[in-house]
Amino acid sequence: MKTLYQILLAALTGACAAGLVLKTTEDPSAPAIQQVVQPTAVNMMNSAANTGANLPQAVSNAAPGNGFTAAINKAMPAVVCVSIQKVVGLRDRNFFNPTMRYYKVPAGIGSGFFVRGDGYILTNNHVISGVGNGSVLVTDKNGHEYQAEIIGADPASDLAVIKVKHPDGGTFPTLAFADPSSIAIGQWAIAIGAPFELEYSVTAGIVSSVRRSSVGVNIYENYIQTDASVNPGNSGGPLLNANGDVIGVNDCILTPNQGSIGISFAVSPEIAKSVAEKLIADGHIDRPWLGIMGNQPTALRSAASGASPEKGVTILDSFRDSPADKAGLRRGDVIVSINGTELDGAHELRNLILDMEPGSKIKLGFRRNNLLRECETELSAAPGNWFRMIPSIDYAIPL
Repeated sequence: MKTLYQILLAALTGACAAGLVLKTTEDPSAPAIQQVVQPTAVNMMNSAANTGANLPQAVSNAAPGNGFTAAINKAMPAVVCVSIQKVVGLRDRNFFNPTMRYYKVPAGIGSGFFVRGDGYILTNNHVISGVGNGSVLVTDKNGHEYQAEIIGADPASDLAVIKVKHPDGGTFPTLAFADPSSIAIGQWAIAIGAPFELEYSVTAGIVSSVRRSSVGVNIYENYIQTDASVNPGNSGGPLLNANGDVIGVNDCILTPNQGSIGISFAVSPEIAKSVAEKLIADGHIDRPWLGIMGNQPTALRSAASGASPEKGVTILDSFRDSPADKAGLRRGDVIVSINGTELDGAHELRNLILDMEPGSKIKLGFRRNNLLRECETELSAAPGNWFRMIPSIDYAIPL
């Protein structure tokens, strides 16, 4: 029995040792696998050949070259750090002859990128808001510092354009905007910026959602949502696809503690490109408005009008002498279409209006007392403080 026991013990010990050896030989390969962000088409084909599995064809946005290196090398020279300086006054401690001295001190940092070779840079409005010319400094990848001129800002979309001059009269590298229709959930997303003043930091994730419009941060919202790590200082920097083209301008994050939790939002390329072109051409953007406060109907609010609780926009209030007021719209009406396009909710109506120009004529379909009616009106230019009308209550949306 003793001999048999020894034999069994030896066999068990050998099996455990074999298991330990197997685990040890497999573990070193794990870090290498984790470091591969996205296999290339060749790697995927080789894997299929080794395993006999039929893998799907590589998607068109597969990372070129060695991971994201090619895309980052392409985009990085066009990205800049935007630092803000504010003037503060300090009084000398001279009791008999006190004087005030003024100093420029750092007041924040953001990011941006060149959209034109002659020095035009796109960034966020909140990065440069509250300061004037002479207070915005731009630093490029080579460490060259430039004093920037503020060309214009659009608070509704939280975008702004600034401009610097090339010291030798040359041109700057630029980034191109991706085709909005090519952006899909699940594709790679690369963010470049200066989070917490860590200049030219690169993070990566995927596109979590497209056309996100109910975040409640800006008046004009059509966000690309991503889980790429974005933090304070990334604002205004580019969100890129695996080819190094811009799929968004990093704008804001959803967070309980001022840090990234994997929910960030970038202004969509169609909005960013349009705003940049208008600001460069005119220095400002005149936004149209309808002149109402509204939201998507609920069963309680739409019962009197007979509208579906899931569709349309309930008018909660209207402004005197606004286009809505002149068209005869009133509280309780439910707008169900604009120019023949049926509406899902208030955010859709707002974005459709913001795509138009002041003076545009529109036809609205609406319900009142369970009857479908129509009216026509002409959009006017929004008041100067319109973009500050984002309410503290979650059911009133300015349109």
